[in-house]
Amino acid sequence: MRILVIRRGAIGDVIITLPTFGILREYHPDAYIQVIGNGEYWEIAHKRYYVDAISAGETKLIPELYSKDGKPSKEITDYFSSFDLILAYINDPKRIVKENLKRIGGKRILVCPPFPKGDALHAADYTALILREIGLDVNPPLFPKVHLRSEDLDFASQFFSSLIETVETHCNASLQTEFRSSIAYKPLVAIHPRTYGIKGWAIEKFISIGKWIENTLGGKSIWLLGPAEEENLKLIKSNFTSSPLLYMNSLPSVAAILSFTHLYIGCDTGISHLAAAVGAPVLALFGPTNPHVWGPRGKKVVIIKADEMYKIQEDEVMQIILKYNLSQGIEEYKILTYLGLETQERITS
Repeated sequence: MRILVIRRGAIGDVIITLPTFGILREYHPDAYIQVIGNGEYWEIAHKRYYVDAISAGETKLIPELYSKDGKPSKEITDYFSSFDLILAYINDPKRIVKENLKRIGGKRILVCPPFPKGDALHAADYTALILREIGLDVNPPLFPKVHLRSEDLDFASQFFSSLIETVETHCNASLQTEFRSSIAYKPLVAIHPRTYGIKGWAIEKFISIGKWIENTLGGKSIWLLGPAEEENLKLIKSNFTSSPLLYMNSLPSVAAILSFTHLYIGCDTGISHLAAAVGAPVLALFGPTNPHVWGPRGKKVVIIKADEMYKIQEDEVMQIILKYNLSQGIEEYKILTYLGLETQERITS
């Protein structure tokens, strides 16, 4: 069986779609599955259980598919007609794309708007429910899971060996257990300091948390940096001269490192979803966006929610870290809604 999934978007959109791929793979273990999307982001799933091949959307989703009078080339016709199932997360209110795909030979086509509307469903559940139309079981709540390859874990081993002399730089089935036991004395905390927009938190607060982790808890901070964090690079370097910087050039490499950390701290970003999907304990900070829809899904996730990000204070974050015992990891999925300094807990398993 040949399956094509059209799913463009950012890192978080990729992660919340993994349960859908997991269901497809469970029902069709030998299927060839290709995705049209951002190759840099979909690398996290490429030949890692879910996806066999990635195709750049710009070369396939041609304007003719969006036009009632479009006449796709033979190459495009042959491409789409070669799949037994096409699952497209696109906005197609007039069913033009769906009808064109049928016309050029698409055998079975499912079209779903890419994002949920309203607050009734988490994005991961919403994304997968379309599969019920073809008779597949979908049982929310769904939790994304990233499958790492040996080379991903090798990268993490090399990264941490520069920090901890006692770590063996080999990779086998027991690597994670050995790795965690060798670094248990010094908690590793990954921090993704998003600072811009309504989803961002002040860099001074991130730095304050990082210093508290290192000076009070005796931990080691790891700073995750992408293009958006470059503006704060000098400030981070000057305050954490011995802390490693992890540039997010390869999502599988970042995921492997996150899988060995004792805690991840971030905001409403795709990297927060990634951390949860590899099983890292996650503390995510949310402002105006709704964590019941967009929060990272994981078994070890705590989300702090305020109506505005600036209302979340460092001492509140410190209290939560202490409450959930950084060295042991977080054992439940919770959303904490902050009303001043008071906390209302709501378990959302």
